[in-house]
Amino acid sequence: MIKILFILVAIFTISGADNINIDAMVDKAEKSHKHVLIFLHKPNCSYCETMIEFTLPDKKIVQNIKKNFIFVDIDIGDSGYVTFEDFKGTKQEFAISIGYNFYPSSIFIDENREIVYAKPGYKDEDEFLHILRFVQSRSYEKMSIEDFK
Repeated sequence: MIKILFILVAIFTISGADNINIDAMVDKAEKSHKHVLIFLHKPNCSYCETMIEFTLPDKKIVQNIKKNFIFVDIDIGDSGYVTFEDFKGTKQEFAISIGYNFYPSSIFIDENREIVYAKPGYKDEDEFLHILRFVQSRSYEKMSIEDFK
């Protein structure tokens, strides 16, 4: 259990913070030529908990996220606010405002503050790694994920 917590802390850029400024994360991502990966989840969600316990701590997932993404963990049950462009509100209101009020959801934002890819629902390690590679390679600009090998 300690190992899992250590791994999660290592990959979470923002975790448990009261207020989250997505714009600042996008600025940071732009400077390092990365995407922002927002992981939306909620308390008492078995699919969310399974991703947190098994998918996210996977060694290949951790390495890929650390190298290619700015990771933002948003638990909609936590207090605090999210700011993103003209939006400022609770974490749950943020999820609703971007159209992803389904948990867990993985949202990818580029340097232009555009959602370039989003995938709601539980993903196992292989599926999630495939998604990370798809976004990191910017393949979303020219093909669907179904065509990405």
